[in-house]
Amino acid sequence: MNDRFRENPDGILTDTEKQIEWLPKDSYLDLGSWRNWPAANAYVTLMNSVYAGGHSNWRLPTQEEALGLYDPEMKVMDYKGKEIHIHSNFAPGCGYKIWTSEVNDEDQVLTLNLRKGTTEYVPKDKEEFQSARLVRKITN
Repeated sequence: MNDRFRENPDGILTDTEKQIEWLPKDSYLDLGSWRNWPAANAYVTLMNSVYAGGHSNWRLPTQEEALGLYDPEMKVMDYKGKEIHIHSNFAPGCGYKIWTSEVNDEDQVLTLNLRKGTTEYVPKDKEEFQSARLVRKITN
């Protein structure tokens, strides 16, 4: 079993390779609805205001961080019971597309498809199947 994503006593996951931490649930699991990009950023604000996992520096991942989640050898079931390819320490039943912090010249945002490992720029107001999965740098 790949132990790269270590479960911590505070309920968050440490990526031992990248030295970052993730919340085990995405916004879909947490709130029960899809998020467009502005709503994904509001979710970041909410999670920081409640000190999720004891921290207030959560954010949307960069492209590199998001792509680091995808592992074709790993399998977790998403909200539809279909396989997504992330570590089994992440909570099942989540969305399969996640927002990143990457915005292009056309003011579109990069999303990652965790079923396929593909990325795509989409309009900020796109909501269906989009969720926020939050990350933070480990600080001492």
